[in-house]
Amino acid sequence: MEFLIPILTTAGLVLAAIIVFVIIFKCFWKVAGTNEVLIVSGLGKVKTRTGGGIFVLPILQKTQKMTLENIQVDFTSRQEIPTKDAIHVLVDAVANMANTAALIHETFGFWWTGFYIIKGEQLVLGPFQGPVACTRIPFAKGVCGTAWARRESIVVPDVEEFPGHIACSSLSRSEIVVPICMSGEVVGVLDIDSKELATFDETDREWLEKIVALLKIQA
Repeated sequence: MEFLIPILTTAGLVLAAIIVFVIIFKCFWKVAGTNEVLIVSGLGKVKTRTGGGIFVLPILQKTQKMTLENIQVDFTSRQEIPTKDAIHVLVDAVANMANTAALIHETFGFWWTGFYIIKGEQLVLGPFQGPVACTRIPFAKGVCGTAWARRESIVVPDVEEFPGHIACSSLSRSEIVVPICMSGEVVGVLDIDSKELATFDETDREWLEKIVALLKIQA
């Protein structure tokens, strides 16, 4: 009978572990009402479903309840958005910007092609092609910040003649910046730099504006 002691001990430990898990699970299970989700910021991952429940790990710091209709997708945030549709919008925005930058860059061979996204009072670097770039640009500063402030595209034949130009690279000689607008608000900019003077003109402005109009980005 002595050989049964290790078996019974193991079974007891497994049973105790299951009981502890069930207790913890019930303590941190929160019910989300119909058309509501729980957006949790902090450490850890969250899973949820509309009208169901959400398991919140004890290390999470803050929980905010929102209705599905009011969700705003901010792809510059590290906040988890546990709804399938919101995640799709989030992924599509980044994917579309990345592929747009790659397509323009590879097709025309520009020096730098990429996006900056508005976060607070700054433009934050997004998907791009080319050398290392400035990570943040203040409102109304440089060509990108000025295009944001003016809410219009800016074509710069010679960056050295543009007042307050921010030189992320000394090899950049000309530039075009096109604001990205959603629901009447600027949410980011498309920035393209060339190593040659006077690379861009009104034709570039017209067609780049049509391209960014196809991007679905929310502030």
